[in-house]
Amino acid sequence: MIWVAPHGRRIAQFADGLTAVLSFGLAYLVWDSFRTLTSISNPIEISADIAWIILGFSLVEVALLTKQGAYSYQRFTSLRREIVLVAKTVLVAMAIFLTVHFVVRFGYVPRSYMLIFGGVNFLALSVEKATLVCAVNLIRRRGKERKKILVVGTGTRAQTFIATVDKHLGWGLEILGLLTGDPAKVGTTCCGRPVLGTNGAIERILHEYPAEEVIICVSTRRFDQIREILDVCEREGVQVRLNSDFFGRLAKKVRVDHIDGLPIISFITTPDDEWALGVKRWMDIVISGSLLILLSPLLLLIALAVKTTSKGPIFYRWNVLGLNKRPFRSWKFRTMIPNADEMKAELKGRNIMTGPVFKLAEDPRVTKVGRFLRKYSLDELPQLWSVLKGDMSLVGPRPVFPHELKGYESWHRRKLSIKPGITCLWQVSGRNEVRDFDAWVRLDLEYIDTWSLGLDLRILFKTVGAVLKGGGM
Repeated sequence: MIWVAPHGRRIAQFADGLTAVLSFGLAYLVWDSFRTLTSISNPIEISADIAWIILGFSLVEVALLTKQGAYSYQRFTSLRREIVLVAKTVLVAMAIFLTVHFVVRFGYVPRSYMLIFGGVNFLALSVEKATLVCAVNLIRRRGKERKKILVVGTGTRAQTFIATVDKHLGWGLEILGLLTGDPAKVGTTCCGRPVLGTNGAIERILHEYPAEEVIICVSTRRFDQIREILDVCEREGVQVRLNSDFFGRLAKKVRVDHIDGLPIISFITTPDDEWALGVKRWMDIVISGSLLILLSPLLLLIALAVKTTSKGPIFYRWNVLGLNKRPFRSWKFRTMIPNADEMKAELKGRNIMTGPVFKLAEDPRVTKVGRFLRKYSLDELPQLWSVLKGDMSLVGPRPVFPHELKGYESWHRRKLSIKPGITCLWQVSGRNEVRDFDAWVRLDLEYIDTWSLGLDLRILFKTVGAVLKGGGM
C-alpha cells in the first residue's frame, strides 16, 4: 500500500489477510446458493482442517503481495497498480492452491467453488484496496500524513513536477521550497514556492527546514552540480529521489546491486518480474501440454493428410534463433513442395515484405493441403512441443532465421532479447496487412516494452479469433 509508517504496512497486510479469509466465506455462500439451485455438487464438509487451509492461503497471498512490493512506501502509486498486483497475486495463489490440492488431496473441493472463489477473492481484494487508497487520499487532502520535501531545480522539469504535485493532493507532499544552481534566483519564487538557496547551501537548508525528502529535478547537463547534494543527504540521512533524464532512454528500469562491495548498475530493457515470468512459463507448460494431448487425433489426421497428398517429410524442420540469438530446432507441418527452399532465389522478386523477411501473396510452392493448413494456422501446431520444451513461448516475437539476422538493423535485434513465440501483436494486428518489416518489428518491441500477463491473455484470445476467421497465408 502507500503508507510510510511501518504500522501502516502492518495494517495493510492485516487487511489483505482478513479479506482473503472473508473471501472464502463469501465464496462459499455464493457457491452454496448456486449448488442449491442447480444440484450439481455435494456440500463441502466444514472441518478444523479447512480453517488451517484458509489461514495458510491468506498468508500466501500476503507473502505474494509483499514480494511484489505492495507494502513498500510509494506515494506515487495508483489504484490501477494496486489492482494489477491483486490480479497477479490471485492468479499465482490459485495456481499454488490447486497444485498443493492435487498433490496432498486435503478434502473435497469442487471446481465450481474454486472458480467462484477466484472471482470473489479478486473482487474483494480490489474493493479493499480501493477503500484504503481513497481513505489515505482523503486523510492527506485534509492536511495529515503529509511529507515535507525540497525540490532541487527551477527549470521546466522542476516546474512540471510541482504542477503535478499540486494536481495530486492525495500524494501528501508539501513542498517547502526550491534550490537552484543560479545565485540570482535565490529569494525569488517559482510556481508559488520560495527559492531558498543555491545547491551549495543544502546542508544549511536541511538544518533550517524540516525536510524529510529531497527531489532532484535537473537535466544531465547539470548533474555534476548536485554531487554535493547527494553526499550531504547521505550524511544527513535524508531520502533522495531523482526526476531526471540522467539515464535517458537507456532502459525502462534501473537496478543497483552491491556485489562483494562493488556497486553494479543494471539497465533493464526486458521484462524482469520473476513472479509474472514464472506464471507465464507455467501457462506455457499447462496450455501447450494440454493442447498436445487434446489435439493429438487432429495432429495425426494432419500428418496423414500431408504424407498422402504430396511427396516429402511430414514436418518442416526449422533451424532458427531464439532468446539472445541462441539457435534451436523447431517444427511445423510441411505446407510446401520438397524443394521449396531451392526455389526461393527465383521467386525473390515477388516478395511482398520489405526488409530481410521473405513472404509471397500467392506462393506457388504451397500444396493444396498446405494452403488449408496455413489459412487456419494448423501448420503451427507442432511448435507447441517447442513451447513445452521451453525453446519458445505461446506469446512472443516470431523466431528468426540465421540468414535473416544478417539483414537486421541494430534496433531490430532487440526483438531477440526475449523468448520467441507462436503468436504476438503482429499476428492479431492483421499479419497479412503488415508488409513493412520495420512496422512488424515495432509491434514486437511494443510487446516487449508493455509486456504483462494480461497482455499475453488478450493476445491469446485474439489469436483464437484470428485463427477461426482463417486469416493466415
